[in-house]
Amino acid sequence: LHDALPISLSATLERYGDDEGTQKLLDYFGDKCIEYTLKMAISEDKLTPYYYYPIKVFLTDLELKEYKKLSNQIAKGCHKDKNNKISITDQVKMLLIKRARLVAAASGKIQKLKEQILNYKDDNHILVYCGAASMSDPNYIEGNYDDFEKRQIDVVSDLLGNQLGMRISQFTSAESAVKREQLKLEFDEGRHLQALVAIRCLDEGVNIPSIKLAFILASSTNPKEYVQRRGRVLRKFPGKHHAIIFDFITLPRPLDEVKSLTEDELRADAGLVKREITRMKDFAAIAENSSDTDKLLNEIEDVYDMDKIGGDSGVI
Repeated sequence: LHDALPISLSATLERYGDDEGTQKLLDYFGDKCIEYTLKMAISEDKLTPYYYYPIKVFLTDLELKEYKKLSNQIAKGCHKDKNNKISITDQVKMLLIKRARLVAAASGKIQKLKEQILNYKDDNHILVYCGAASMSDPNYIEGNYDDFEKRQIDVVSDLLGNQLGMRISQFTSAESAVKREQLKLEFDEGRHLQALVAIRCLDEGVNIPSIKLAFILASSTNPKEYVQRRGRVLRKFPGKHHAIIFDFITLPRPLDEVKSLTEDELRADAGLVKREITRMKDFAAIAENSSDTDKLLNEIEDVYDMDKIGGDSGVI
């Protein structure tokens, strides 16, 4: 046994924003010996094909002001080492989480959700995903959520359950394990429960393969997280021939306002814009309707002239 080679399975080996940690994993395990992608799993009928629809959402003036404030604090707290790599403190990590939650809970998403879900209000096997941070959030306490998460999941529940008359339930760690299993059974049956409004349920340890339609209000810029979450939506289930994913893309401001920005203001927008573009391209690349996303991608990239202004697509 002492001669056995170490083996690791991971949705993505690379650690987002942690080059040093990634290198340690590579040093220990060596190069990848097998890589099995989502595209391969779909083509081999291990996962369900999907259609991808990005939905534009813009920050309000107040949200944009707070986003800029947090971004300035983050920039001041980041430093480059002698190898020109950015190092961040625990304080900056918490600011990054706070900023991510601000983007995830952008108020404009509620109206956009209403517009899109009206077409499916009589359907079932629907998930509305509200969780912003990952389970690796160091301040996460089981069953407790911050104000951003509470506000969004309650507003979404009111929209679907009270305003649209859909049969829904919240699905969070606040429910007991027994209750969650009962909800999963009712959701699978699709008779008494149409939709789950969830926080964190697409992260590790939860299996709900009957999801056919996912509205992802709070996506992640971490490839490891969004690859994992997407894979959970694509799991096989009897009668499930494909899945549909609505991904709410958060942009700093309406695109027709961008042309009047100064170069500094463009650069301030660029980080968020590039992170959203990266995820859109990844989701669209293997979707059944991949070309449908090209128009929006081209529009955003042209308006912001991304090749010219650059912008950090990483933590900043």
